[in-house]
Amino acid sequence: MIRFDSNSNSATNNHPKPPDTFQPMLTESIHRFLTEYRSGAADFSNFASIFSRLLQNLADPPLEFVLFYSAVTFHSTNKFNSPKSVSASKDLFQLLVSCSTSCNAVKRISVLAPVIYELYRSVFDQKELKGEVESLLEGIVSYISICCCTEAEGNGDLSSRFVDLLRVWMVDRVGEEGEKRDDLKLFFPVVSEEVRKIIAGGCGIQYLAGVVMCQAFLLRLCFKFGSGIPRLELEKDVHDCAVQMITGFRNFYFLDILLRMLLEPVLPITTILGHGNEVILREILYDAVIVMNHTFLSPQEGILLPGQQLKNLALTWSFVTDNAIRSVRENGNQIKAISYLNAFSESCLPSQLIKWVTSQTGMGDRARNLTVSTPVALISELPPISTLLSFLITCQDLSTCFNGLSG
Repeated sequence: MIRFDSNSNSATNNHPKPPDTFQPMLTESIHRFLTEYRSGAADFSNFASIFSRLLQNLADPPLEFVLFYSAVTFHSTNKFNSPKSVSASKDLFQLLVSCSTSCNAVKRISVLAPVIYELYRSVFDQKELKGEVESLLEGIVSYISICCCTEAEGNGDLSSRFVDLLRVWMVDRVGEEGEKRDDLKLFFPVVSEEVRKIIAGGCGIQYLAGVVMCQAFLLRLCFKFGSGIPRLELEKDVHDCAVQMITGFRNFYFLDILLRMLLEPVLPITTILGHGNEVILREILYDAVIVMNHTFLSPQEGILLPGQQLKNLALTWSFVTDNAIRSVRENGNQIKAISYLNAFSESCLPSQLIKWVTSQTGMGDRARNLTVSTPVALISELPPISTLLSFLITCQDLSTCFNGLSG
């Protein structure tokens, strides 16, 4: 089961990464590859040969090496402009899996970022191949779930060369000379701008794995739409699929990213679904994350979260629940609002927040008398948090808001 370093926050590793003697070689290789590709070269076997030997000789090779080797290998197959892009994406998925067999579980998930990028392109370029894309996404989600059942060790940070590696993957999308583009937005299209800022600022590999999971999760759900089935049947299908993936991933970083995106005004899939279906998906996700069984977060189920992470997750989940309750009340659905409040009250979330309060000096008696009328009402009663509540509600950068809460 996936466990988490008690010294890590939601995005980065607090321990400095030791110097890597191979990084200068990677930097030079990236520069040479881009130069040769843009000069019309088609044979990159020299790069592949060097990095293949490195991957074979390293017990747990750096993520950036795996990504570079797989990129030049994939470019060498000359499939980027192939009309059968879904077939190329299948080959890419197999390549990424085979290249990362000696890596730990977190890296094996993180290395899948390029295939999610390619599949997103397929959504717009070849809509007639929707069934094939959906089938491949099912395979990717199943593979991620298997990786999530494996113990993850450590949380190294991405190197400063990671963003440069994106240019290797997207070298075919350079465009006009001097044209400025947002590489992170192109490569990670199904996450919020705040998530991309965290990646740009340097994040941990576990956080990147959470980003890959969230993108696969949202794309998988998006492909459920447009099938022509009745709305009630669609909502049940999407809901069941969402719950299955959430419990299958069982990952703090994935949950953290997903919940924070639910606090954003719009989910980052409006371009795919349109505004109307985005609203439907948001309502389904509200229901999925509130009503579903949260016991998979308990230590007995193999998920060991340090107090700070568990508290932050409970806080974020509480705000999402409060938003959902207000949303269904505004739509006149009082029955669902009551069911959400009951689900929140009976879940482990209030108890986690109250347990944290009772651990604070002199707060035990007051904490034991707390009642749950709404999630935000509960949070406002927690003494250390009440003074920060208005700040949290108005904060524009949720990633810094929650990281700023001390245990």
